[in-house]
Amino acid sequence: MKPWFIVLTLLPLLACVGKGQESGGTTGFSEVSSSIDHDLRAALDELAALRDRIAAEKAPLAVETESIATNLREARRKADLARTSKDAAEAEFAKSESDLKAWRDEKLYIESLFLDFRRTWESTKGIATVTRPGEPAPSTATATDTSLARLGLADIARGGTLEVIPGEAVASDGRLLPGTFLKAGPVHWFLSEDKTLGGLAGEGADLRPRIVNHTIPITEIESALSGEPATLLFDPTMGNAVALSDNERDLLTHVKQGGFWIIPILGLALIALVTALLKWIQLAKIREFSATAVQRVLSALNDGRSEEAAETAGSIRHPARRLLERGVAFLSENPQASRDDLEEALFEKFLEATPSLQRGLPLIAIASATAPLLGLLGTVTGMMHTFKLITIFGTGDAKSLASGISEALITTEFGLVVAIPSLIVHSLLSRKVQGIKSVMEMTSLAFLNGIKTR
Repeated sequence: MKPWFIVLTLLPLLACVGKGQESGGTTGFSEVSSSIDHDLRAALDELAALRDRIAAEKAPLAVETESIATNLREARRKADLARTSKDAAEAEFAKSESDLKAWRDEKLYIESLFLDFRRTWESTKGIATVTRPGEPAPSTATATDTSLARLGLADIARGGTLEVIPGEAVASDGRLLPGTFLKAGPVHWFLSEDKTLGGLAGEGADLRPRIVNHTIPITEIESALSGEPATLLFDPTMGNAVALSDNERDLLTHVKQGGFWIIPILGLALIALVTALLKWIQLAKIREFSATAVQRVLSALNDGRSEEAAETAGSIRHPARRLLERGVAFLSENPQASRDDLEEALFEKFLEATPSLQRGLPLIAIASATAPLLGLLGTVTGMMHTFKLITIFGTGDAKSLASGISEALITTEFGLVVAIPSLIVHSLLSRKVQGIKSVMEMTSLAFLNGIKTR
């Protein structure tokens, strides 16, 4: 029994005992004592009954608890097995998916190999090869058609022999002539039925056979067709060398393909060339002179021989001659002139001679800077035209696109061809002019320092 229950039970009894003591009677105390004993026995009996019920219910509860625990362990075991099975299934699924992807990639790879083999086989069949029994048509053959492999092996077996194939070829004048092809691997020779046309055959622009070389004697081809010994020439590039030689253009045609913007570029080139030649001739007439010439002028001038000094200065073939002549004339007219006045007179003559030395150089500089920009402008214009054609006709023909782009780059080519030499010539001429100006400055300084103080 719980303590709080006992305390609550004894409180009324204690109250009754207190009342009995106050009243001084013994009868009330006995009644209270017997009541307490009765309640205590009742409480103990209730406690015993409760313990018996707990003891009776403990065993079934223990059995039920053990059963629940057993079921829980079994459920956990099954959950672990299910989880393991799920992980194994997921791993197997991932492996199967990876294997499937690998098989698909392998299938695509094999199909691409078959497709490459088909393209290579069709390209090596030659321009005159006819369809043989068992050979699939190009429109019906699939990428994985194994009959192509058998036909390829058959072609390899026939590769060491000369094969005679009837067909047609295009002559240089555009006529389509029937005749006979002689095939040796990828090389073909053609002989017309009327024996008027024969030579090495190649593939034309319309994918038809055409004669690309007429230097082979017809008699040699006839001998080879009849099985007799013959000497036959062939092109190891399979006609590419002939096509390359036909594609070569002269300079005038190359310039015309540059379009409108090639005209100002060539104009700048002409201006730069003429200006550079004239400037080079002007500077080539200038001769270097030694310091002794200046010393002779100063000696004659200091000795009062002004005419001899002027004559000596006039014999110098250099722009510095003007400075010496100006200095001699200035001192002859103003014998008492100060050094500052003489220096101002010489500097004035130096400024007067400078423009003639600089004349023409800006034109060359403009040509070197403007030509590549005009070339870039022409390229941009040509590319815009090419892209307009792509918008209309698409990108199906890569050769036409490459041709358009190459033509658009012609202006850039000519712009650089004009700019690079112009830049080099401008640098050389500018350096030459700067050297002449430096000599003039040194001559002026030597003249000022060599004059006796007046």
